[in-house]
Amino acid sequence: MSRITLAGGLLTSLVAVSLSAGCLRRDVAAEEPTTKISFDTVVPQPAIDKVDVIVMVDNSSSMADKQRILADAVPDLVRGLVQPKCVDKKTRAPSGTLADPLKAEGGQCPGGTEPAFPPITDMHIGVISSSLGGMGAKTCARDENGRDNDDKGHLLARGADGKSVAEAGELGFLAWYPDVEQNKNKTRHPDPPVPASGSIDSLSNAFKQLVVGVGQHGCGLEAQLESVYRFLVQPDPWTNIAVDPATQRASYGPKTEVDVDLLRQRAAFLRPDSLVAVILLTDEDDSSADPLSFGGSGWVFGDDVRLSRGTSTCATEPASPSCTSCELVQKCDTTDASCAKLKNDPACAAGGGVYSDKEDSLNVRFHEMKRRFGVDPQYPISRYVDAFTKNKVPRRDSEHQNGAYAAKADCTNPLFAAHLPTEPNEDLCKLPRGPRTSDLVYFAIIGGVPNQLLPDSGESAAIDWTKLLGKDPAHYDETGIDTHMIPSTDPRAGLPGPDAADNADPMNGREWATGGTDLQFACTFDLYENEGGKIVPTRRACPKGESCDCDGKRDTPLCAPDDKNVQVRGKAYPTRRELMVAKELGDHAIVASLCPKQLTAPDKDDYGYRPAVRSITRRLEDTLTASCLPRALEREGADGPVPCLVLATLPEPGSQDACAKLGLGVPRADLLAKVRERAAIEDGEESRLLPVCEVPQVAVRDGESCRDDDQKQGFCYAANVPGVRCSQSINFTKLTSHIAGARFSLQCITLDGK
Repeated sequence: MSRITLAGGLLTSLVAVSLSAGCLRRDVAAEEPTTKISFDTVVPQPAIDKVDVIVMVDNSSSMADKQRILADAVPDLVRGLVQPKCVDKKTRAPSGTLADPLKAEGGQCPGGTEPAFPPITDMHIGVISSSLGGMGAKTCARDENGRDNDDKGHLLARGADGKSVAEAGELGFLAWYPDVEQNKNKTRHPDPPVPASGSIDSLSNAFKQLVVGVGQHGCGLEAQLESVYRFLVQPDPWTNIAVDPATQRASYGPKTEVDVDLLRQRAAFLRPDSLVAVILLTDEDDSSADPLSFGGSGWVFGDDVRLSRGTSTCATEPASPSCTSCELVQKCDTTDASCAKLKNDPACAAGGGVYSDKEDSLNVRFHEMKRRFGVDPQYPISRYVDAFTKNKVPRRDSEHQNGAYAAKADCTNPLFAAHLPTEPNEDLCKLPRGPRTSDLVYFAIIGGVPNQLLPDSGESAAIDWTKLLGKDPAHYDETGIDTHMIPSTDPRAGLPGPDAADNADPMNGREWATGGTDLQFACTFDLYENEGGKIVPTRRACPKGESCDCDGKRDTPLCAPDDKNVQVRGKAYPTRRELMVAKELGDHAIVASLCPKQLTAPDKDDYGYRPAVRSITRRLEDTLTASCLPRALEREGADGPVPCLVLATLPEPGSQDACAKLGLGVPRADLLAKVRERAAIEDGEESRLLPVCEVPQVAVRDGESCRDDDQKQGFCYAANVPGVRCSQSINFTKLTSHIAGARFSLQCITLDGK
């Protein structure tokens, strides 16, 4: 193995807003309010008629079993959105039937009931993989022998048989768009449109084919998060990571070289006013390096090379300033006292400060990197959190400063843009802001975490994050973490060891002797298959010449006790980075285990990934039915309005006269100035040209909602409404939901001295 060194070091969404403490208790009749507004409470708008679902499926080895299990749950995901439960019109109690989305409004449910939310009749479904190639490294170079080492973050339309799934069309995604009244007079997106499906069964079957067709012959340097970022967010996606042979520094290539195919797929797939659901299915941690880190040499972490150790401090205090790479220590200025001290570090003296081949297998390179190497070459978690929440993201030339990742967010985030370019000669950065806001973006991870550590709901607020990630994962403090979630090549203390029975531990079976070339498992599960309608245990022999979990050499808890060449269980490793993103996204994240509770009873609710899919659809359903608030508001009188405003920013420049044409009011001048000032900071000066209107408030009693009102324009504060998950929410009348393309903000206003 060679050694390479590092180089230098209109009503489709709501804007996020806050409810200040004062706004809950003021008497608006007493005096004129000030315009003290802060924006920190997400209040999504439920009148959404489009959903775009992007599924990232890990296609590295050992993923075939999990792909098949997800494929079995696909119909639940589809039906959960297009066939909502029928509920009693008064009590909102489920009636036991599902809505028929192919019937006209008012006839989709039996008499006396109605859909819990309007059935989705306009949905895009796309699938991408975890393979982005070596990103500068020779590992996972383009393969001529059938491996899918570099899928480029493109939408995949391949089926299990290797042929293209016809329903995905040339653009690579599925479109649910039945011929119903809701879709009359709508402009199909894209133009020309992709093939439209009007059959739930055919849509589900095609979706299954896409999931299974991803395969398990992709790059072992899984780029789960970066693949999603590349497809949905990167303003100017690169075509190739180029490494200069003389300097060994990587670059994104000339600005003019842009992945046009990806731009066109993105522009066709992603509508500006849809709810977006991102779902990750993976059994391993995100394992890709930022190729331009460390002055353009971060790519070497993906190559089969000898790398430098971290200093001694790294083993116990990776967040300490004394934790760094032994290679950087060798190059530091010895006139500096801290450098002189590190020069004598014992870890840097051992073996020349470089790991041996046996100590650093590429297969486990991307775990505990700061502890082991003194540096972490991966993109920061904030890159992906910002991607799902911020209006601005960096173009690729603005990602690094002085050889390190220090992103300057200077482009409109394509996820929140009104228009997406399709050609490299278009402006890829200064895109007009669209109506979607972060409250309409959801992130779900079906990954490496034991079921026993998760709540049944999968909702972020109910998760004990300390058990999953430790006290402070950003600063490497793992205090309180469950042992199963610690990535390690060695058997972990407190768990049954390699000599224990294969089922000694209820979460992962037992620990095993990895030889330093693999990690311990977070969880394992028994495999079953359907043979002629009968569910039987799986016994899968390892084909000769292939890399398998059960190859007769490794004694893992996945293999049959009577034959170590036969696999009977599946597994997942701790997916820490994906979970760190979910933790930061809060209630817009859903977490489920890749290790299903059972695979023997397909008709049961806990079969396979059915609970995971149910958690996802339930969370999306919440957004489609109610705009929940974090606290109760005080009414002006027993059944009066609340002291808050809803403002609508219209999508096209014009005068404030546009408000009256829509039946909306005009906010006070000082409030309007405040709103426009903030908008100019967030969205650019051109946003000052957009009309801002005030939505009337409709007062309703506790237990009632204005949602079905088709006579009045407005919003209402709904408290303790039967059938609604949250006890307080903001609802909009049916008439108001027909306003198109606007962004809405809820603002509660405080008084001076109150």
